[in-house]
Amino acid sequence: MQTECICLGLLTSGPKSGYEIKQFLSGPLNQIMSLSFGTIYPTLNKMLKDDLVSCKQKAQEKKPDKKIYSITKKGQKWFKQNLLESSGEWLRSGNYGDQVKSEFLMLILFSEYLPKETTNLIINERLLFAKQILALLQYDGPVTQTGAQMRNTPQGTFLRGLMTNIISSGIDYMEKNRNILGK
Repeated sequence: MQTECICLGLLTSGPKSGYEIKQFLSGPLNQIMSLSFGTIYPTLNKMLKDDLVSCKQKAQEKKPDKKIYSITKKGQKWFKQNLLESSGEWLRSGNYGDQVKSEFLMLILFSEYLPKETTNLIINERLLFAKQILALLQYDGPVTQTGAQMRNTPQGTFLRGLMTNIISSGIDYMEKNRNILGK
């Protein structure tokens, strides 16, 4: 999916700064998509030139003005069209799995060549990380406006539930089966 489509999709729930877009993708969603500031801001500037977003500057005390981006009607149309095209490309690809690139999984693949203590530390750190992400997904307390907007949708509920189940299953599997590695 194009970066433009991701940014516009996040802007459909309301105006945001580039920083807010980055923060939204830095939580649990970082597990499915990650964008850097070096990608987000050039994309927002390009979309501004293409009239897909508008921008208002908000004065801040002792800081540069904050740029708040909103999706335009042209941007909404572009987003819906490109989202439909992206979904069509994904369906035609026949590749319905997710591409997983994981240094952790590669370390486990070659763990027979690591000291037992190192493999145990790798698994322990992965478990700790997974439990932190799970806690973020399960957190029902106050969140940012963007988080609340996404949390309170059927799509957000489905995504949260799916991610919770995937991560919970991974934790459960690692805890019950780490002995398979002989560690």
